[in-house]
Amino acid sequence: MKLQEFTERFKHFPVISIREIEKAFPGFDRNALTRWQKQGYLVKIRRGYYRLAANEVSSDADRFLISNRIYSPSYISLQSALNWYGFIPEGVFMTTAITTRKTAVFDTPYGNFHYTNLSRSSFFGYTLVPAGEYHFKIAEPEKALLDFFNASTISSIDELIGLRFNFNEIKERIDWVKLDKYLTVIGSKILIHRVNLLKKLHQEYAFHQ
Repeated sequence: MKLQEFTERFKHFPVISIREIEKAFPGFDRNALTRWQKQGYLVKIRRGYYRLAANEVSSDADRFLISNRIYSPSYISLQSALNWYGFIPEGVFMTTAITTRKTAVFDTPYGNFHYTNLSRSSFFGYTLVPAGEYHFKIAEPEKALLDFFNASTISSIDELIGLRFNFNEIKERIDWVKLDKYLTVIGSKILIHRVNLLKKLHQEYAFHQ
């Protein structure tokens, strides 16, 4: 397997897995991967996953595609999804996702990727968003909020105010009927409490508009 053949085969891949390499080039020499890394043609993201160095990572969508691939099953959620939808004002310095596998963190050349475990029964409510030739999985706005509250320790209005939610965006994007249906499926009392705090704060915001 020559570098030119390799780059031509995988030039559009957001992530290249060992499995995909073995399928495309049976019997390939894995030492070539180490050599191409040293030569600056290939970047190792984590064990078994690579990306061509020529393919720059310049957007959240690029990082979301990587996140979906290097630890699966998973979907983008929590702070990354809230920021994507404009619900929180601060930039997010790591890519956050939900997984049914154990909680994990990967520090990579393309940033920090954090995965929070969630039960299989709660692994729903995500959608596919196009990104070039591919799609990444991200929580729907309603599920992003529920995942965030599920993973938080919020217990008061004051704590919620401190998050500085953008209620203009929440008003535009959130389907409260859908959110309540998802809440019923999850069936968590503490989650219901936290969502009720959000609804109360949202109503107060709407009243003053």
